[in-house]
Amino acid sequence: MPEFLDYDPVTGITHWFDHDGMTNETKITYTQNLDPLLKYTSEMAKTGGTDAGIRESWWLYAKIPAIVQIKLHAAGIKMNDPGSTKRIIQYINEHYPALKCTEKNELGTAAKIYLPNAQ
Repeated sequence: MPEFLDYDPVTGITHWFDHDGMTNETKITYTQNLDPLLKYTSEMAKTGGTDAGIRESWWLYAKIPAIVQIKLHAAGIKMNDPGSTKRIIQYINEHYPALKCTEKNELGTAAKIYLPNAQ
């Protein structure tokens, strides 16, 4: 059974430690409560709340929480690399569509991704 290891109040990520004595395998797991974020992104997508930004040359396409940023990093995608925009959008579309703040699809033509609170 995993044991509590650490909690980061800034990112909301909890770290769990698990060691299997039979296989001598150790695993650290990361969890984060995304319920409030998913409620927000769902509401924005349903109402088109961020779509007006398309006409004004900005668009909140998705909210990417710290736990998914870890997954992106593990997949070799760097959030702080302006050249990674297409890969980030593709990854979100394929693996985490619930993070999208729109029902529209960006096909990778965005110039950059703005991360106001990147963690």
